[in-house]
Amino acid sequence: MQKKLIALALASLAAGPVLAADTSVTLYGLLDAGFAWRGDNYDSSVGSRKSVDSGQFNGSRLGVKGQEDLAPGVKALFQLEAGIAADTGRSNQGGATWGRQSWIGLETNSIKASFGRQYTPAFNLYANLDPFGLGSVAELNNIFTHVAARANNAAYIATPFYGDKFAVEAMYSTQLSGDEAQGNSKDVRYASVFPKLKLGNALLEAGYTKQTTKGASGTDSAIDLGAIIDLQPAKLTLAYARVENGASEVLANGDKKKYDRFHIGTTVPFGNLSLLASWNYSKDKNGLNDKASQLGIGATYDLSKRTTLYAAFATIDTTDGANAGKAYQVYDATNDAFGYRRGANIGFFHSF
Repeated sequence: MQKKLIALALASLAAGPVLAADTSVTLYGLLDAGFAWRGDNYDSSVGSRKSVDSGQFNGSRLGVKGQEDLAPGVKALFQLEAGIAADTGRSNQGGATWGRQSWIGLETNSIKASFGRQYTPAFNLYANLDPFGLGSVAELNNIFTHVAARANNAAYIATPFYGDKFAVEAMYSTQLSGDEAQGNSKDVRYASVFPKLKLGNALLEAGYTKQTTKGASGTDSAIDLGAIIDLQPAKLTLAYARVENGASEVLANGDKKKYDRFHIGTTVPFGNLSLLASWNYSKDKNGLNDKASQLGIGATYDLSKRTTLYAAFATIDTTDGANAGKAYQVYDATNDAFGYRRGANIGFFHSF
C-alpha cells in the first residue's frame, strides 16, 4: 500500500504545474499517536493494558482530493483517503487501501451528489456534536453504538443552508459493507435522511435511519435528534436517540430490542486550551436491565494551527443486562477496546 501511496503522491505533485487553472488536486494527511491505558475489563481475570497507539483522537490518514470546474456553478469532485496506523505502518479499516473514503461526485449550485464509500449522515451529525469529535476513549459512540461510520456502495446528497436556515443530508446504500452479492442475497440496504435547522445560536438536526437485511424478518431503525448551542465562547451539545433493532437483535419472544439514548456535552475554550466533557447514557425499553453510562473528560491544547496536544479519560458503568452483551467498551477513533470499560489517552496529532 505504501508504494502505491508514494507513487500517487509523487504523480500528483509532478502534475501540479500543468494543471488547468480550473482544476485543483490536494495531497493532505494527519498523524496521531500517543499513549493509552485501559482497565476494568468485562473479564475480571484480565489485567490492565498499556500501549502506544496511533489514531486515538483522530484516525491517522493520507489522502488526495480534487475538483474541476466543468461550467459556471458546476464542479466534478473526488476524494481518496487511506487509514494508516502510525505505530506499526499497517493499513487500517481492515487493510482496505482507501478504507476511510473513496468517492466521486458532482456539485451544482452548492448541492453535492456523490457515489462510493462515504461517511453516513448520522456519523456526520455526531462527529459535529460530540465534544470529542467521535475520537478518544470518551467518544460518544461507545454508548451510541447504533451509529454506522461509513457506508459502501452509497449514493449521498447534501444541500447548502438555504437562507442560512435549512439544509438536508440523505444517503442510500445497496450494501452497507462489502460488495453486493449475486442476486442481492443477504445484502444490507441502508437509507437515511437528516434535515438541519439553524435557529439563532442553535443548530438543530433530526434524522431517521433504516437498515434492512435480505432474509431477515425485521428491520433496524433509529431516530436521532441533536442540538448544538453556541454560548459564546462555550458550546453545549444535546442528543437523543430511539433505536429499534428488529433484524440484528431479536429477542427469544420475537420482540425487537429497543433503546433510548441520551447525550449532554460541553466544550469550553480558554485561548489555545479547550476543556471537554460529556455524559452518555443508554437504557433498553424491554425490561432487561440493559443500561450503560459513560462519563468523559478531556482537554486539547493547540501548539499551532496544525499541531494539537490532547488528553482524555472515560469510565463506563454497566448493569447486569448490559454485561451479558459486552456492547459498551472504551474504543477510541481507530483502536479496539479489548473488553475494557475504563481508559485514558494522551498524545498529539499533526495535520499537513
